[in-house]
Amino acid sequence: MTEANDGTRAGKLQLTAAATVVVGVLPYIVLKIIWLAGGSLGVENPVVVEDGGFFALNLLTFCMDLVALLVALALVRPWGRRIPAGLILLPMWVATGLLVPISIQAPLGALAALFGGAPIIPGNLVAGWVYLVVYTGFVCQGLGLTIAFVHHARHRWPPVFATRVEDGPPSPTRELQVFVARGTVLVAGILAILNLSWALGSPLGLPADVIAGRSFMFSLGYGVNAVVAIAAAAGLSIVIGRRSGRPLWVPVTLAWIGSGAMFGWSMWLMLVVLTPNGLNTGGPGSAGVVSLFTLLTGLVAGLTGAFALAERVRS
Repeated sequence: MTEANDGTRAGKLQLTAAATVVVGVLPYIVLKIIWLAGGSLGVENPVVVEDGGFFALNLLTFCMDLVALLVALALVRPWGRRIPAGLILLPMWVATGLLVPISIQAPLGALAALFGGAPIIPGNLVAGWVYLVVYTGFVCQGLGLTIAFVHHARHRWPPVFATRVEDGPPSPTRELQVFVARGTVLVAGILAILNLSWALGSPLGLPADVIAGRSFMFSLGYGVNAVVAIAAAAGLSIVIGRRSGRPLWVPVTLAWIGSGAMFGWSMWLMLVVLTPNGLNTGGPGSAGVVSLFTLLTGLVAGLTGAFALAERVRS
């Protein structure tokens, strides 16, 4: 009876999580369809809709949200545990990396705008209500996908949640993992220091127009970048080091979110910067180099952690 009740509660939680994702995705998808079809609902400057770069980025983000819907469905259905792990892990890694920082920045930015009177996002590309709808949707997606994925992972890969860091089996690739992890931690530390310096007001590598236009959201964004780099480095160090008695899922979560955020957001920034479009409003002079190193560091951290976990689960 107790097991049946637990199963019922878990099933309801899964359905609620999936419904939360749908609620977050649908308004966003509707807006994307309108813009892709040439409509200008919520766009302050209708000429932007005719821009090829704007169309390409909208098509990309439309496809990304369709993937989020499919992943949410797979996470809450029994057949989702039978599909290849990579089809779940890769999109979820990128999704949590993108959505967790948004879920932190959006509420804090809204409070800053409410009490400070400054816009959450400078510029007039779209109307204010669009930002409200879109970022509320992102927060809903982040919550729903995270809850559904944790439930899915606990049933599919129980060793990650049932063992301690120090319980790992002997690894034939341990020396290589330690070498790669140390290099990754070093680069992540440098990136964290650089981002933190920008968040605290350093002009290092920033053009004059960016320095003049810095705001609370600017500092918050680079502060979050520093935090996720530290999280990725700390989580990976603990997982590979195997000298801790804490539950394995704690450092895995840090490394997962940190590396995913480093990879996902740097990839998005590079796409925006390299694609002529209305979102490309300029940025730090060293943003391209920093984004490239951040992308590669997040990718290497994610792959190293994945190899280490694969060895544990298979053993």
